[in-house]
Amino acid sequence: MSRRRGFTLVELVVVLCVVALVFGVALDRLERYLELTERSAVEQNVAAINVGLTLRFAALVAAGRGGAIAADVGTNPVHLLARAPENYLGEFSGAPAGAVEGRSWYFDRKTEEIVYLPSRTRFLVFDSPANTALRFRIALTEVDSAPGQPKVLPQPYLRTQTPYRWNIE
Repeated sequence: MSRRRGFTLVELVVVLCVVALVFGVALDRLERYLELTERSAVEQNVAAINVGLTLRFAALVAAGRGGAIAADVGTNPVHLLARAPENYLGEFSGAPAGAVEGRSWYFDRKTEEIVYLPSRTRFLVFDSPANTALRFRIALTEVDSAPGQPKVLPQPYLRTQTPYRWNIE
């Protein structure tokens, strides 16, 4: 009496389907984690620029020239960082010529904005479908100094020009 050893065709198909399903779920999770990583990198760079703006403002206030911060509006905020982001391309008048890779930053002199070109947009939602990049600009906070109260100076921060949100969670 001979016994067969090995898989039947049905068992092989079931195993292949399970492996394909697990592989598909793993790829989906990987894509999600890669986009989470990109979001974190963008938020870290924006936070670093905001810290640089705050330190510049504090230095100007300490020097008695707090009002001079208004001159920084429209300038390239990357010069405030100790080191530019690794994927910073430089300054351009308009969009850079040629194909630019995703995950790149550049300063647009024409619009006076720091621009980030995302590489992963599966979970990135723009308020306008025409937007394909994250755009930021130095702005000053609104101040409302009441009469008789100490004067409050407007403080600089990096404001988003293209509303967006990451729908990852």
